[in-house]
Amino acid sequence: MKLDKKRLFIALPLTSGVYPKIKKLEKEIDKKIKTNWIPLNNLHLTLIFLGLIDLNYLHKIIKIFEQTIIENNDFFKLSYLKISKIDYGPPGKKRMIWLYINKNDKLIKMKKILETNLIKNEIKFQKENREFLPHINLARIKENENLPLIEKELKWEIAFNKICLYESYLDKPFARYEILSSVRLLSS
Repeated sequence: MKLDKKRLFIALPLTSGVYPKIKKLEKEIDKKIKTNWIPLNNLHLTLIFLGLIDLNYLHKIIKIFEQTIIENNDFFKLSYLKISKIDYGPPGKKRMIWLYINKNDKLIKMKKILETNLIKNEIKFQKENREFLPHINLARIKENENLPLIEKELKWEIAFNKICLYESYLDKPFARYEILSSVRLLSS
């Protein structure tokens, strides 16, 4: 990656309270398939992948990110979301292991408000053309042939108490993330 660009995304990091449940699922799946699990402290729900952004725009993006949340603080609140299942993802491709999150109007609106303010402030980013499918990536699959069934229905409710702007470094074996800005989501 060029030094004059940063790979950025906006996401809701998982709180540590859900880690034991995830660890238990990982142990169950390890009996069926060996994979490299993403470290628990790296797990997050991506709202917007901005892509490679020119370093000259970084301070402006941080300001827009923070201002958007503060100005819409009646909307950006502590969020409880439901995890419906664990399975391979994306649907039909089996390249990763995902926790699937039920679609949620509040989550979609958060994404839309942030995107709208970035566009309004002339920040060019990699806008996705596909439907938003909220999920948490737990692992990448190297070989996706003859995979065992891992789908399991879950009825977990988890809290997200902050939203972050991250920089991503594509290291091996996992990407590494640095929080550039973080805003706590207050309770209603």
